[in-house]
Amino acid sequence: VDGKGLFATKKYVKDEIIFKLDGKIYNSPTRETIYVGNSKHIHDKYGMYINHSFNPNVWISHTNESVVALSDIEIGDEWMFNYNENEVNMANPFVVGDLLVSGKQ
Repeated sequence: VDGKGLFATKKYVKDEIIFKLDGKIYNSPTRETIYVGNSKHIHDKYGMYINHSFNPNVWISHTNESVVALSDIEIGDEWMFNYNENEVNMANPFVVGDLLVSGKQ
């Protein structure tokens, strides 16, 4: 969001839950929500700063609405997930190089 990101302040190991998303639930996506289930998009005060990457180091568990490490994460690493793998549709799609980032659609 506006050039900001979310960075690790401690180490995490692969498959470790980093934190549980918490916040207002919306029926449709906004620029700052994360998809966590059918017509369920959460606005988490920290999650909204997790940026997109085609080589993510975290993923969003829809089962327990948590951010989970895809690989070991070191202090200072930026947490990023692949919006195309997690989001169903996005309020604000964008292009990276020649690839559209718009959710699974």
